[in-house]
Amino acid sequence: MMNERKHQAWNFWSAFFFFGAVVLVGYLLRIKGVDITSLTFKEALIIVLATYRMTRILVFEKIFKYLRDVLKRREDIYLVGTLSSIITCPWCAGVWVTLVTVVFYFLVPFGVVLVYVLALAGLASMVILLSNLLHMHTEQKQRIHHREKNSLDDKFTD
Repeated sequence: MMNERKHQAWNFWSAFFFFGAVVLVGYLLRIKGVDITSLTFKEALIIVLATYRMTRILVFEKIFKYLRDVLKRREDIYLVGTLSSIITCPWCAGVWVTLVTVVFYFLVPFGVVLVYVLALAGLASMVILLSNLLHMHTEQKQRIHHREKNSLDDKFTD
């Protein structure tokens, strides 16, 4: 019970850390003269696609599996448990990744290159997912058609 309360406290304080990071990023954007409220549709789409791809890489893909496993093994250390919760949850990670993506897009010299690469990779992964869905749908229709054909053949051969 006590451990769970400590984990909840760390999670609570991590939200304050996140809001502090948001304020800091907002301040840095203001200094640079960037008004994030005037994002163009293209910029927003690029940031969304980059965030999508980086979140998938962080939460699901092999490249960060080692880190996720290390954090999972050490969840008894409260800060580590909070980090583990963040990088194993796509919704949690997505918020943090969005903030980092905004930083790279607007504040890091040449960071926009990384954001564009991630955005293009995100778009490519969506094309792959759609292709896989279409393939699965087509295979399912073929199986149904094959079963129906065999069923009809069986009726006529009886």
